[in-house]
Amino acid sequence: MDTKTLIKPQKNDKPRSYFVVFDKDTGKILRINASAMVVNNTAHIQTESTNPICKRLANGTASLKKHGIIWDIVNEKWDVDVRSTTLVIESKHNKLIPFIKNMDPTTSEIFVKIFYDDTKIIVEANRNNISSIKNLSDIKAISTTESNLLDIFVTKKNDPDYLIKIINIDPLKLFQTGIQIVDLTDMINEQVDWQNISLYAKSVFNNYGWALLSKNNIISIETNRILQRSNVADKNSININVVDNVMQVTSKIEESQLYYFEGKNKLKVVVCDEHIDNLVGGFEMSVNQLLQDTHKLNINFNWPKNPLLLYKNNYLSISTEGDTHEQHD
Repeated sequence: MDTKTLIKPQKNDKPRSYFVVFDKDTGKILRINASAMVVNNTAHIQTESTNPICKRLANGTASLKKHGIIWDIVNEKWDVDVRSTTLVIESKHNKLIPFIKNMDPTTSEIFVKIFYDDTKIIVEANRNNISSIKNLSDIKAISTTESNLLDIFVTKKNDPDYLIKIINIDPLKLFQTGIQIVDLTDMINEQVDWQNISLYAKSVFNNYGWALLSKNNIISIETNRILQRSNVADKNSININVVDNVMQVTSKIEESQLYYFEGKNKLKVVVCDEHIDNLVGGFEMSVNQLLQDTHKLNINFNWPKNPLLLYKNNYLSISTEGDTHEQHD
C-alpha cells in the first residue's frame, strides 16, 4: 500500500503592504495603491503601510475622510490612523517659533490682532486649519498636560531672548468660541513699543500670524470680513486727490498684503455724489499700481464735491482728502 505525505502549504503571514501618498502639512490621504507610485509634488510624501485598513481604503469600503496620516512615535514612521475629534495640545520641541507679521490670516492656525490704540489683543484659532494639521475630523475636546502651551511671548523685535511680556492664553476658552480677547493694562502699554516687537509661541502649531491694527479696523480670521470700521487713517489705506480730472493715488500697500485682493488683479470703484443713488462714474486701479507709492489716473467724469466711493474689499479703506469711504457689498 502506497502512502503519500501531504505537505500543507505554509501560510504567508507577512501582511500586505500598501503605498499611501499624502499631504505632508495636513496628513490628508491623496492616493493609496498596492504598488509604489510616482510623486512629483514636493508637498506630498509617499509612505508604505501594512495597516489592514489600507485594503478597505483602497477598495472604497472605508472612508478616506475619516482617516489620515500621523507620525507613529513608537515605530518612528508615518502610518494610517482614524481622524480623532480630540485636539491634543503639545509642543513638538523646546524652541520658540515666530509669529509672521501681516501673513494671510486664512493660512494660519493662530492669528493675533494687536490693537495698539485700544490696549486690546484678539487671538483667533482657525479650527479648519488646525483640524487638518492635527488629523482631526472636528474639534470636540481638548487634551493637554500643561495650561501655558499657547501663551504668547512678546519680545524685542527679532530677539526672542529679550522677553518683554508673556500673554497668557487659555486653551479651553480659545477653542470653545475660536476667539479670546485679552485686555492689556496701561502698564503693559507703557512697557511695549508695539512698532518694535516680535511675537513667539511654543511649537504646538505650524503657522502663527499677527497684525498691528487700529481698533476701527477689525478683521475676522474665519470670514475675512471687516466687522466694524469708522474713520481710519492707517497703513492699509489708499488716499485719492483729484484735480482737473486727474486722480493722484497714494498707497501704502505692500507685497505681503496681496491677499487683500483675493486673487483679483484690479480694484473697481464706483463714484456717487453724496448719496448712493447719485451715480456719477467709476474707475479701476490695478494691483500693480496700488503696490506703487503713488500713481496717476485720468477720469472722464466730473468729480463731485462730496464723493461717496463704493467698492468691494474686506481689508482696505479709501480716503479722499481726509474723508474715509467704506466698502460695500
